[in-house]
Amino acid sequence: MSAVTPTADDIQVVLEGRITAHTAAPIWQSVIETLTRHPDRPIRVDASRLEYVDNVGIALLFDLIRQDRSAGAQVQLQALAPNLAAILSHYSPADFATQATARRHMGTFEEIGRAASHYFAYLQELIGFLGGCLRALRQARARPGGVNWGDVLDIATETGANAVPIVLLMGFLMGVIIAFEVGLVARQFGAVIFVVNGVGIAMLRELGALMTAIVIAGRTGAAFAAQIGTQKVNEELNAICTFGLDPIEFLVLPRILAAFMVVPLLTMLADFVGLIGGALVMTTFHISLLQFYTRLLSAVTPGDLALGIIKSAVFGITIAAVGCHRGLGTGAGATSVGLAATSAVVTSIVLIVVLDGVFAVLTS
Repeated sequence: MSAVTPTADDIQVVLEGRITAHTAAPIWQSVIETLTRHPDRPIRVDASRLEYVDNVGIALLFDLIRQDRSAGAQVQLQALAPNLAAILSHYSPADFATQATARRHMGTFEEIGRAASHYFAYLQELIGFLGGCLRALRQARARPGGVNWGDVLDIATETGANAVPIVLLMGFLMGVIIAFEVGLVARQFGAVIFVVNGVGIAMLRELGALMTAIVIAGRTGAAFAAQIGTQKVNEELNAICTFGLDPIEFLVLPRILAAFMVVPLLTMLADFVGLIGGALVMTTFHISLLQFYTRLLSAVTPGDLALGIIKSAVFGITIAAVGCHRGLGTGAGATSVGLAATSAVVTSIVLIVVLDGVFAVLTS
């Protein structure tokens, strides 16, 4: 509670009892109204009768001393407990002062530059995060049972087995679409047989890994960010640290290892059904399944398949790392969890496309 006593020289406000999140609102409102009614008189706040103050009470006391008032009408705290005074001394009202600045309109190139700088900074931060994960993996491998393979298999089941239907559907449709669209053009030149080359190379080298990674980014990357983000909002990460466990080793490593193992397997499934879809379409262009198989063996090499598998493994690590990193960076509140999941999907897809372009340049 608070009591206001006008004197000849100033206005005395007495704070007493307990100021907590449940009781601070009326006290805060009463004190602010007192400051508003007496803008030109000094305010003396007597805190000698305070029994207990929580975080909200600390915020109230700090709000009083940071009020913007005229010279000679400042707010003074008196008889404040030493422990509370020590907390308030760590902060300066000047640090929270807001300055009105004219909003300058940025040009298109400046906005592009700022966005590029932001993404480069995030990429550098993500590389550092991956370095920390690698160190945690080395430390875990040095200890017996350091890596919880039970958790890895559970996450791999959720990430991989449950994603098989959508991956098979996407892979099959990709093979059908490529064969049909390219076949229509090739038929005009009497080169339908060469469509088999395009379907095989495109699925094994590019689309199998790329489409699988995009599906996993939208399905699993968002789930990783939301799961870890919810744990952070619920302060479960603090509990993990309290028990002496490393959140990266306990939460991040199993997810990265699971994605590293599962995404290549899903990519091979997508490649297989994509080739089946292409072969079925090619029968409508009078290319038999045996002709398709024979031409495919002469058109593709084991290196094409290996390239797609390597790319998918890199994509899997990227998706898991981005999802976990966004989850660990989640702010307070349920809204932050949704924002973390959204940003994880967007960032993962952007990085997947960029990495695919890098692979295309290096392996051309």
